[in-house]
Amino acid sequence: MREVDTEGIIIISAGFRETGEEGRKLETQVKTIRDRYGMRIIGPNCLGVIRPHVALNASILKVLPREGNIAFISQSGALGGAVFDWAMLAHTGFSIFASLGSMVDVDYGDLIDFLSGDLHTRSIVFYMEEGIGDAKKFISAVKGFAHYKPIIVVKPGRSLETPKPSLSHVGGMVRSDQVYDAASEE
Repeated sequence: MREVDTEGIIIISAGFRETGEEGRKLETQVKTIRDRYGMRIIGPNCLGVIRPHVALNASILKVLPREGNIAFISQSGALGGAVFDWAMLAHTGFSIFASLGSMVDVDYGDLIDFLSGDLHTRSIVFYMEEGIGDAKKFISAVKGFAHYKPIIVVKPGRSLETPKPSLSHVGGMVRSDQVYDAASEE
């Protein structure tokens, strides 16, 4: 086995668990490779990450937005792209713009922990379609961050009818709001 210097990758392409059994198998292979080489993974099925303050554009988006103090993190590439387009027209900046997609590895809790030490981030806006990843990690990260900086969560599908018929684009049913409600009560 060869030594790998790559610490992380972003998988932008789709075709994983949202496509069915073959996609789930492919995602399992990705997790095996992640574990073997100890790297972190953002995605799959995402737009990528942009950090304007360091001129990093590791995304499929062609332009770098203005520097700002709002972190925008979306699971949905479509909604993330719409917010990005609006921000460009409104001349609104970001400390980070991240689209997480299926969250095979890096999840919301990881990014909250990372942004807790970021001097450019004064608030976080999340758009969450389905699960949050590791619930304990998420709640712990939210508690720490929210003591000194605000977090706004936008989550679709709060009606009782919505979860049953809707399969999200990242391959999971929209889940119960109990975790989100518990985090906001803390």
